[in-house]
Amino acid sequence: MNDQVLAIIKEKEILHLNDIIKLINVDQELITNSLKELQYDYKIGWSKDNVVYFIGQKYRVGSLRINDRGFGFVKDLNDLEQDFFVPPDALKGAITTDEVVFSVYKEDDNRYRAVIEDVSLRTKTNLVGEIRPSRDGRFLDFHANEPGFKNYRIVMVNAKDFQLKKDLIIKVKILYVKEKKLFTKIQKVIGDANKAVDRIISIAYEFDINPDFNRQTLDNAELVAKPIDYNDPKVSRRKNLITNKNLVTIDGVDSKDLDDAIYVEKTNYGYKLFVAIADVSYYVKPFSPLDNSALFRGNSVYLANKVIPMLPEKLSNGVCSLNPNEDKLCMVSEMDFDNNGKMKSKKVYESIMNSKARLTYSEVNELYEKNISSRSQEIIDMLFIAKELHELIDKERTSRGSIEFDVPEPKIILDKDSNVIDILARDRGISEKLIENFMVSANESVAEIIFEKNLPYVYRDHGVPKEENLIEWHTNLKALGINVKLTELDKINPKTIRMALDQISSQVKDQTERDVINVTLLKYMEKAIYNLENIGHFGLASECYTHFTSPIRRYSDLMVHRFLKQYLIDKDYNEHKLQLNEKFIVKACSIINDTEKRAVNAEREVNKVCMAEYMTKHIDQEYEGVIAAVLKFGLFVQLPNCVEGLIHISELPDFKFDEKTNILINNQNKIFRLGQKVKIKVKNADVKKRIIDFVLV
Repeated sequence: MNDQVLAIIKEKEILHLNDIIKLINVDQELITNSLKELQYDYKIGWSKDNVVYFIGQKYRVGSLRINDRGFGFVKDLNDLEQDFFVPPDALKGAITTDEVVFSVYKEDDNRYRAVIEDVSLRTKTNLVGEIRPSRDGRFLDFHANEPGFKNYRIVMVNAKDFQLKKDLIIKVKILYVKEKKLFTKIQKVIGDANKAVDRIISIAYEFDINPDFNRQTLDNAELVAKPIDYNDPKVSRRKNLITNKNLVTIDGVDSKDLDDAIYVEKTNYGYKLFVAIADVSYYVKPFSPLDNSALFRGNSVYLANKVIPMLPEKLSNGVCSLNPNEDKLCMVSEMDFDNNGKMKSKKVYESIMNSKARLTYSEVNELYEKNISSRSQEIIDMLFIAKELHELIDKERTSRGSIEFDVPEPKIILDKDSNVIDILARDRGISEKLIENFMVSANESVAEIIFEKNLPYVYRDHGVPKEENLIEWHTNLKALGINVKLTELDKINPKTIRMALDQISSQVKDQTERDVINVTLLKYMEKAIYNLENIGHFGLASECYTHFTSPIRRYSDLMVHRFLKQYLIDKDYNEHKLQLNEKFIVKACSIINDTEKRAVNAEREVNKVCMAEYMTKHIDQEYEGVIAAVLKFGLFVQLPNCVEGLIHISELPDFKFDEKTNILINNQNKIFRLGQKVKIKVKNADVKKRIIDFVLV
């Protein structure tokens, strides 16, 4: 069907849907399904007015980005290396982020330009922004938070239905564009731009992260969030019960969605590790309102003191959460390790567990560091056995080349009214690393089990960095005076990255300086993604990796649990179902890779706004910081508490940027480089713009 539909569109190059239906005498739903698949593969463009374009020589399909100055650039989605300039008068009602049909022409100066022909897909349907007085003070205007919309006069068609005032944060629905006017409809008043908690929610909306669940999803949660029914055949897990084990959860003090528990015991040949994970898939059924909501949320999002969960609280903090002294349905990865920390065997099964203690990272760290604990002796003994295994696993993982990005993250402290009262560098003690190692082991175990069976599955892939990126990284390290003591051949071998990081640690004694140098490596690494194909996880030096341990917070893990049950417990290898699995994995991975990016970007913006608010109380105060980035327009300086500010190039007269060495240098050969300590004074902090300005002292 797809080939037949495409052939007809190709012949005409541009057709209306009604004409296609007339030319192909089959059910209309079959045609529209075919068009959806062709649009997904970028073989056609399909506008909201049902005009269909053949994507080939004349018409192309691309993603549009519009500059605040009014012009745009469109990236060809069939050739991502191709990027075309779009003049302001050639946008044809398209807005930034639109998927568009465009054509390309050559100007007299031999430069190529693009003309937008139609909007194929409007990916952005809402905007979040603030109400501000117009320049003459006569009107109240809407200013979008996101770039790309400053060039429009934004008209709110239902403004009279709301009591608008200065500094109000609102959410609007985009209706259409006409003659430099963007027509919108107010959907919701979010709050006051001067209140931190309202700004945090507005950033969530800005990145299409919805803090609220619809009624269908909440009703579905209410329906399934019931105590365990031991008479349900699907709960019959008697032969694999682990309720008698001293399983414990170890999480942050504020955590409420407890989805993993651990227990370790010694054996004649080494150690046995149990990682028990909340059985979310028992409650969240495929294609249910809960499942649909979770897929398009993709993951829980943590914004300062605000959690926007993937699942409603009835599940995330209630029936699924491994709360202490309650029987809970779980999936278990049971692993055997030898005395060298190498995994020798593994199995996965359904079970019922009962957490014997809800521990926090800080109390377990205190036990390990000071031998102080109020817990029972059985739990204390188990935790010390767990520490032994963690150290062996850590050593084994290091020996195979696992890279530890131990970069501090900001911990934002808010008071009861959500005012930012402090920012600290988040500590990572032994217990945090122990849980991380055990979760990585569990993720590897379930990935390997299914990979060996060659069945459709979700993998967490992290590609090997490119040679040219590694060469550039080592060149930058040399410019910083760091001798990595590696041969030229070693420098392009990804397995030697760990050795280079060890050299940085030995040669750079200051912790903050070391952190900002280490974090530069991330720029040269590939991005981790969810994928149907397994290519391994380079950063963890793992040949086969997935996400299994957080189904309350990540949709990828929920999918993994379902496939484990289908393949290992139900032993269902129906060919048609496997094909459906494969198709769904491809679709779902595309969605959750996108939601993960949006969550990371939202968290970054919330950190910026909280840091700016905090630094408004410290104007004119002096600090010592470390240069975290050297750019043409200035220096970013990071303080010990992870707060970053910009020293603009205008504050550095006579300094010029040297692209080869990534330094700022003046005529007297004074330089500023990455990792260099500098003394600064806080000049300005703007909460609305999310920026902090420093000057040198």
